[in-house]
Amino acid sequence: MSLPLRWRIACALSSLLAVALPAAPAGGAPIVATVTVTDKAGDANPFPQFGSGDVLSSTGAYKPGEITFTLKTAVPDDPRESPAWAFASTGIDFLIRTKAAAPDYDYVLSYGFAGGSIYGKVYSAGDVNRATPLCNATMATYSGKTYRTSIDPACIGKPETFSFGHLMRYNVDAGMLTDAIDNGDFSTALVRAKVGYWTVGRDGGIFAFGDAPFRGSTGNIKLNQPIVGMAANPVGSGYWFVAADGGVFTFGDAKFFGSTGNVKLNKPIVGMAPTPTGEGYYLVASDGGIFSFGDARFRGSTGAMKLNKPIVGMAVAPNGRGYWLVASDGGVFAFGNGARFFGSTGGIKLAQPIIGMVPTNSNDGYWFVAADGGVFNFGDAKQMTPKLGGSPVTGVAKSPDGDGLWITRANGEVTGHGSVPSLGSLPTAPAQPIVGIAALELIDSSQPAPAPAA
Repeated sequence: MSLPLRWRIACALSSLLAVALPAAPAGGAPIVATVTVTDKAGDANPFPQFGSGDVLSSTGAYKPGEITFTLKTAVPDDPRESPAWAFASTGIDFLIRTKAAAPDYDYVLSYGFAGGSIYGKVYSAGDVNRATPLCNATMATYSGKTYRTSIDPACIGKPETFSFGHLMRYNVDAGMLTDAIDNGDFSTALVRAKVGYWTVGRDGGIFAFGDAPFRGSTGNIKLNQPIVGMAANPVGSGYWFVAADGGVFTFGDAKFFGSTGNVKLNKPIVGMAPTPTGEGYYLVASDGGIFSFGDARFRGSTGAMKLNKPIVGMAVAPNGRGYWLVASDGGVFAFGNGARFFGSTGGIKLAQPIIGMVPTNSNDGYWFVAADGGVFNFGDAKQMTPKLGGSPVTGVAKSPDGDGLWITRANGEVTGHGSVPSLGSLPTAPAQPIVGIAALELIDSSQPAPAPAA
């Protein structure tokens, strides 16, 4: 008979009752570096009484795919309404140091107002006449009593680190006043987070984006069965592939712990998930059969049950003490005392089947993704704006900070949601469809190394 709903709830309740004091999972690694520089009030030269030209603070943020700057003055002054900003000499320079030694800098992001619009342009520091902009700002505005602008990091060479300072120039009736960083002290360094992902084709062809390194593929190997998924080493920069017969292929620092390549399976393998230590992994079959290797502990399965719909994916609890299986109808099965049930779409008529799931970093929620791009959030998983339609969705990966998702489609398109943008897609559909995606993991040095699950 088919598996009743009450049994699914009972599984979830048993997990809830079995846990007393769950170990806190490792926190997500930050992917945005932010530094604020404070400026002494009343030091605008030579007219300190003009608060509109008196800088109080500036802030820089290094995000995946974007560098942003903001600046606040003692008296708010919207460039779109202020007579002072009608002068070309009024403006803000964000001075960016990537390689130069103090007191020099390498680039200037000039923020100003002209032709009825706020603009931002980047110049080389050596371009003293500002004749040849390197790029335009991707955003330049004024809101919340704050000057705001952003650029593509590629405009300044996508530096590993940079520091910055500010210079305000403000035209008043009495003349020009300026306010620069105090004592010429630039900010502390903003360090670019290593962020990236891989997508894998049915033939094991691998495509790396962002900072994710290419470690090898099976694109030129004749496989017994097609690749159905991949996983990233959570404590390194390597990755695993798994084929429908359970054959496992390792690349980089991802270790081999075993496979079902020589085992006769009742149902094909549909996915894999590593343990938090990177010292083991699980394979899951479409009937919910679980195969554990390395330090992966078997917590239960649905292999002996008749399911309403096949299992399409799994996720390991970040605390390492359990896992979830998800079926194509969004039915969820929770196993172990560290994987709680937060909800499902098992009783909802879906437009397209679920294709996979990922957990939140807190261990208190998860997302499902459907083939049409629909995103379903449960527990503390944040709501995401989906991109519906197009090529079928075939994989989902979570950003290291736990606040974003990357979703890939069969044609190689990757969309970013939440805290992360897309870091790239295939320009044309590959010879074999994309079947999975995995994110480069960031090791948060402020957190202890993950321990094997009890």
